[in-house]
Amino acid sequence: MKNLFMFQVFFLVSLFSFSQEYIKNTKGSVVVKGQFKSSMKVNSGTIFLHELKGNQDYIIDSTTISANFFAFNNNVFETGVYRLSFNNANNFLDFVINSQEISVLNIELNNYRIKEEYSIPNSFENKVKKLYDSKNTSIQSKIKLVRQSQKSRDQKIAEITNYENELFTYGRNLNNQYPGTFMGMILSNMQSKNEAVPYLFFSDIDFSDQSIIRSPMLPHRIQTYFRRHSNWPKDKYGFHNAVDVIMENAKINDEVAEFCMYNMLDGFYNTGQTDNKGNPIWMDLCNYIMDEYIFGEGCGDDVEPSELLKERASKFKNLQVGNTPPSFNVLDRNGNSIDLKKTCANNKYTVLMFWASHCQHCMAELPGFAKWFSQNKNNDFEIIAVSLDGGKNSWTKAIDENNFDWINICQFKVYKSPICLDYKIKKTPTMFVLNTKMEIVAKPKSTNQLRSFLLSNK
Repeated sequence: MKNLFMFQVFFLVSLFSFSQEYIKNTKGSVVVKGQFKSSMKVNSGTIFLHELKGNQDYIIDSTTISANFFAFNNNVFETGVYRLSFNNANNFLDFVINSQEISVLNIELNNYRIKEEYSIPNSFENKVKKLYDSKNTSIQSKIKLVRQSQKSRDQKIAEITNYENELFTYGRNLNNQYPGTFMGMILSNMQSKNEAVPYLFFSDIDFSDQSIIRSPMLPHRIQTYFRRHSNWPKDKYGFHNAVDVIMENAKINDEVAEFCMYNMLDGFYNTGQTDNKGNPIWMDLCNYIMDEYIFGEGCGDDVEPSELLKERASKFKNLQVGNTPPSFNVLDRNGNSIDLKKTCANNKYTVLMFWASHCQHCMAELPGFAKWFSQNKNNDFEIIAVSLDGGKNSWTKAIDENNFDWINICQFKVYKSPICLDYKIKKTPTMFVLNTKMEIVAKPKSTNQLRSFLLSNK
């Protein structure tokens, strides 16, 4: 009986003994190192270290593996979510760095797919993240089944909402169990505490803490605000007003404000060129953000956008109809040098078509369009098909089996391919029609629209 009592006391003490204080805007030196388990015998390869900002990632360092070990020494990190990738961008593991918690972060890898079976001892930040990731994977699987079901739209929305609330409650409970962690703070703020009240929606977020941009929380909250409180299309300026509300909150910190500007700009651009009635609402919003906040004076004297942000924003302008996108010079499938500028100069129209063999929509449209192209390819236009495939075999097989006899290019880095990054490609198929001066004259949504353009502009 005494032993049972002592066990209960020990359990209660261990349950409530966790203590950590989250300090915003923390920056400190952390050694990030790791090892594969000895039986795997990983003697070569490259580990990349990425900084995550919302949904974007940026490589900040790399190191080679030697006798199963790797290390990034003496780096100064701001608190947030970072990423390791092993040999390629698709084999990655996201983890938390908080210099207030730990100065040496040791990552134990037990699988070549590094996010499988990993462990990070002595880090409560990463314990919270790993528990949440496991729950999130389970919830997303259930949501996927709901979306694929034959239930009514209202039933699907209700069930998905219940699952999302379940995930949020789980994250909030993790924060209660591990108070003072960065990850717990992020999870507890994934939903607004004043979800239904527009002017209080962001009141629970500390926008002066720039660590929040190194997490998925802020993009999620921004998307939710637009969805719930823009009142569009009833209010045709609803989205514009939402942008203003977000920037009014974010301007307290320049880095957070810049993050919000670019996140909204990137999100609107990749939503689509028009709404379902053909109105160019998304590009109008991109222009509003650029004109009012990045190149204009929408923030007054509170925020001065950096030259880097202005440079990144100008690339969105270059991808609009009437402007000139980036050129490139790469080798095609047959080893021929393809210079976009020269190709445009030699043809009335040049079509850039971004596709992938694993894209079901692409493979439903392109074979039929390829037959039409074969019959009309001497009509003073050229097609450069840029593939987002990651492997050569699937790419060449799709080309050969479907007679894609246009110019075929692939850089085998999926969405991270340099051309895809330059053209802000987030979905396939995506098409640009360029004239002889390499100016964008059309951005068809489908091969049917592309065919109609080419036939009506001979």
